[in-house]
Amino acid sequence: MTSSLISPIKNFSLMNKAIFIFFTSISYAAGQGFANGVKIGETSDTSTVLWTRLTARAEADHRVEQWDENNPHWQAPGLAGAVRFVYWESASPNRKTETPWEEVSVDDDFCHQLKLENLKPGTSYLFEAIAKRSHAKFSGKFTTAPAKNSTKPITFVVSTCQDFPRRDDKANGHQIYKSMLAQKPAFFVQTGDTLYYDKPKPYAKDVATARYKWNRLYSLPYLCSFHSQVPSYWMHDDHDLLKDDCWPGQAYGDLTWDQGLKVWREQIPQSDKSYRTFRWGKNLQIWLPEGREFRSPNNKKDGPQKTILGAEQWAWLEQSMSNSDATFKLYISATPVVGPDRKRKKDNHANKAFAHEGKRLREFLNSIPGCFVINGDRHWQYHSVDPDTGLNEFGSGPASDVHAAGFSKSLQEDWQPFLRIKGGYLSVEIIDKVAIIRHHSVDGKVMNETKIQAQ
Repeated sequence: MTSSLISPIKNFSLMNKAIFIFFTSISYAAGQGFANGVKIGETSDTSTVLWTRLTARAEADHRVEQWDENNPHWQAPGLAGAVRFVYWESASPNRKTETPWEEVSVDDDFCHQLKLENLKPGTSYLFEAIAKRSHAKFSGKFTTAPAKNSTKPITFVVSTCQDFPRRDDKANGHQIYKSMLAQKPAFFVQTGDTLYYDKPKPYAKDVATARYKWNRLYSLPYLCSFHSQVPSYWMHDDHDLLKDDCWPGQAYGDLTWDQGLKVWREQIPQSDKSYRTFRWGKNLQIWLPEGREFRSPNNKKDGPQKTILGAEQWAWLEQSMSNSDATFKLYISATPVVGPDRKRKKDNHANKAFAHEGKRLREFLNSIPGCFVINGDRHWQYHSVDPDTGLNEFGSGPASDVHAAGFSKSLQEDWQPFLRIKGGYLSVEIIDKVAIIRHHSVDGKVMNETKIQAQ
């Protein structure tokens, strides 16, 4: 019995323009499985989205020596076939639900995602991804968000800016995933720059190479283990969509804007809208705005018509935040809102390029009771308090120490009470009327703690 296998060609051009692919036939006895595990995403109190990818082997072919264009390492070739999920409440192992078999193919990089609905709030579930012909399985678990009136304490974690070459554990991936998992978070937010198409090695200037970079990163053991147990929300930014500071209509080599969006949407669990909000009990609601798909060109003259969010998203944001009765309303942004940022940057609300909308956004967010900002994109950890409005912003910092750079103590403002140019992650603990925001090092140590009391 045979099927199609996707794998890189070994003869790369000297310009390293792409990793091309070809099809061949292999036996299912080669170890068909789920080298990229299962990602759990877009979790609410009654639903979640499960994602998986069928691969030619149960684990990636992982060699960790220096990158070699003629012999690319850490491959996780995809495989055509059929997959399904089986899931059940952990307290009721004899009452299982089987989803229909779904064929996967090269058109979507052998990925499959399915929204599970009619789940129970605050309930623990177990699941298995199953391959039809080989019966290979990958198991995991998740817990749905609590009911809207629940006052149960919630802890979640946030990170940004990661890529395969700058992982700090070469065999297993980024240490933060081990550290975050030890905290048993309710959920995780990846605020963007999940990987870098425009950084070596290789540069991803076509669809095949972009997919290759996703597949090798999410076959790393720490990441696979974490995402099979922790509901997560992914936000895209520039580097994981196309290139640095990009906007609609641009391209990166042969990779078009539309192709970049397609690859993004096939590689992680998705909701109907790219901007969305999720409620986690009585005291917490998060907003995940979209910062790339609606934006004006960065080099457009600033003014009322220049926007990152767009009119449609502004209407949604103002209405949904104003109508929320959650104690804390967190605006989680892929890019800074308060800053400070470097003067040369031109793609976020903290700098002059979008000063008009940035002022509007800070004033609006500060008018919402219990609102503060969490952001990604910057390669340093910080806490800032906007001198004009008093709006608090917390930057999570990059996923590894080697990824930290681009800022210095000399740029620190007196309204920035914490600055650390190192990697790590952010945790937020909500206990009734108190939010505790902590900056962690990559090994989980608390480097800074701030408490915010709800008014």
